[in-house]
Amino acid sequence: MRRFETAAKIMTSARGEQCTLRLGCCNHDPETTVYAHLRMFGWGGMGQKPPEPLGVFACSACHDVLDRRNGGAIEYRDVLRALGDTLIRLREKGVLICK
Repeated sequence: MRRFETAAKIMTSARGEQCTLRLGCCNHDPETTVYAHLRMFGWGGMGQKPPEPLGVFACSACHDVLDRRNGGAIEYRDVLRALGDTLIRLREKGVLICK
């Protein structure tokens, strides 16, 4: 499978999922959940998306905090937990295949 096909599958797999970031501001609405890329640790920057699967399922409220569009605290343990939960869910859905 080509990289863009994998990226598209990962991005669309977020539809209807629960937010894995679950910050204090979480709206718990699966209708607003998207695949949010993690732009920390030099993985990406302004206008640069890191490679998949460096992202999490995030509701609109948590995504705003993650991308610093909204005030709010985010701790690295929240991001690490969300990344693990998202990777497990992607594997369960057959989107992420480990060989």
